[in-house]
Amino acid sequence: EKSRLENRGEVLPKVAIEHYKKVIEKSKVIIDDYPEFKLRKDALLLIVQSQFYLQEYKNAQGSLSLMKSEFGSTVTFETAFWSSMIKWKEGKVQPAINELSGLFDNKLSSNNKAKIYLSIAEIYFDQKMISLSMDNLVKAAELIRDPNEKGQIYYRIADISFNENDFTRALEAYKLVIKNSQSKKQIQEGHLKSVQIYRLQGNLELATKSIKNMLLDENYSSIHSDLELELAKLYLQQKMLVEAKNRLESIAQDYKNTIASAEAYYLLGQYAINDDWDLDAALKYFQMVPKENNQSLFIEPAKVRLKEINAYNSTQLKFTEWMERLEATDSTEVKQLTKEDEIALSKVLYSMAELEVFHFDRRDSGIKYLDKIIELSLKTLLLPKALYAKSFILEEAGEDSLAFELKKQIINEYSKTDYALAIMKADNTFNTLDFNSDKNLVLAEKEWLDEPFLALNKYKEIIEIDTLSESSAKAAYFLAYQYDYKFVKVDSALKYYEWIIKHHENSEQSLFSHRRLLILNKVITDSTVISVN
Repeated sequence: EKSRLENRGEVLPKVAIEHYKKVIEKSKVIIDDYPEFKLRKDALLLIVQSQFYLQEYKNAQGSLSLMKSEFGSTVTFETAFWSSMIKWKEGKVQPAINELSGLFDNKLSSNNKAKIYLSIAEIYFDQKMISLSMDNLVKAAELIRDPNEKGQIYYRIADISFNENDFTRALEAYKLVIKNSQSKKQIQEGHLKSVQIYRLQGNLELATKSIKNMLLDENYSSIHSDLELELAKLYLQQKMLVEAKNRLESIAQDYKNTIASAEAYYLLGQYAINDDWDLDAALKYFQMVPKENNQSLFIEPAKVRLKEINAYNSTQLKFTEWMERLEATDSTEVKQLTKEDEIALSKVLYSMAELEVFHFDRRDSGIKYLDKIIELSLKTLLLPKALYAKSFILEEAGEDSLAFELKKQIINEYSKTDYALAIMKADNTFNTLDFNSDKNLVLAEKEWLDEPFLALNKYKEIIEIDTLSESSAKAAYFLAYQYDYKFVKVDSALKYYEWIIKHHENSEQSLFSHRRLLILNKVITDSTVISVN
């Protein structure tokens, strides 16, 4: 039972499973061989409890029936309680809660009241109703008398409160865990979590003092690596960067192949990026995380960082090649970049900006790449996107007036793009346009059901005015498809397929248009050959 309590809310430990099986086996021997045994009722109750936790609900219900028939009203509470718990596990959640709550109408001991509150808390937690679960846990903790059970309940309260960022209640509960729990693991975790809360609440002096005292005490040797890690985080929080780095390097060397050393390598990688801007060093640190401990929670974040660094290095290489090419030409030749060149260059520049700003938090560096797209006037869809991204970055930095000017530029010069639409949706002061491709597309789709030929004009109006937005690509593809399959006018279909490829080369519609053009052109060629023959 102690093993189960320490793992409440998790998979039942193997040792607990074995113990419950032994309880059933031994209790059955007593019941079968010693029918006059005075603790027969207790033995039956142990069987019910063990069967329940082993998820043998039908067997548990059978044992309850035997217990009720043999002991009648003397086991009213026990049979009602465990029947309700079985209902919960069978999916009858609300009936189970109602029946458990109904037991309070009887005269009950404090321990039995606590037992009900605790069970209702478990049910609510299972249903993700955290607040109600906590209310019942607190009531149970106040009533329970057994120190071990009391310690487990306070541990549960502390754990949930910590995860819900309710640090005040978590700290109070961890202190009660330390006072009541009989689990060394939970007591030490209580101390560790307490110093974490001190740090998170800004009580840095108390956190530091507590950690250093425990590091000098061999009773806490099993959590020394975690305490060292907390001390490093305290240094980071206080901008004591040299001390933090030294401490992290020490953890990585002194506590090899531990959860703490894996996190230390991750934090060193972050340090290399944020403070040294040394991607080569960061790469080495992040590569060490999964090697140190395969149970670390930082394995996936480290993989993400490795992917970002590799993407940055690859994109930066492409950027360098483009800059060398541009520097080797004069200004007139730059203006003669092919459309394919403009698309390729703008993609590289935008990728660099995106990585700098949104992945490595280097706003000033990222804006330079966006400015390069704007400076070179690359006439691709990434130009309004660059303007929009820059306006977003400036707005986040509090430079509202500069952001506003960029938004105005997008509205004035790229009014039919999705970026203009996003600006207008977010701020009504920009919503002054009479024409909107997105809205017109919706109107055309509705009219198509009743007046298809009139609707065609609306679709055509969209692509006559708008060559940039996603809505115009959808409108053109609709026209191409209808002329291709419904009206069977190949020339018109070809016209709109080609329009899509010209204005939306990288769109999904362009992919389908390319495929269909190949087929139509082959049909036309074959028809011409047959006609000549």
